Amino acid sequence: MVITLMIGSFMAILNQTLMISALPTLMHEFDVPSSTVQWLTTGFMLTNGIMIPITAFLIETFTTRQLFLYAMGIFAE
Repeated sequence: MVITLMIGSFMAILNQTLMISALPTLMHEFDVPSSTVQWLTTGFMLTNGIMIPITAFLIETFTTRQLFLYAMGIFAE
């Protein structure tokens, strides 16, 4: 369980680091100012913050197998 939590924490930090390092490329490719890209980062962090309690609710409501099958069904489409 602890290893799973550590991997999840590492992935969250990795996602945030990748997002920050991609900002200059996003600004150049989409030709947008830094304020727009800052809003993108804020939205990304807000989505992560909202998904944490939703995930806790889903884990208590459904079994691991059901969650896995639903996630694979949604992302496989």
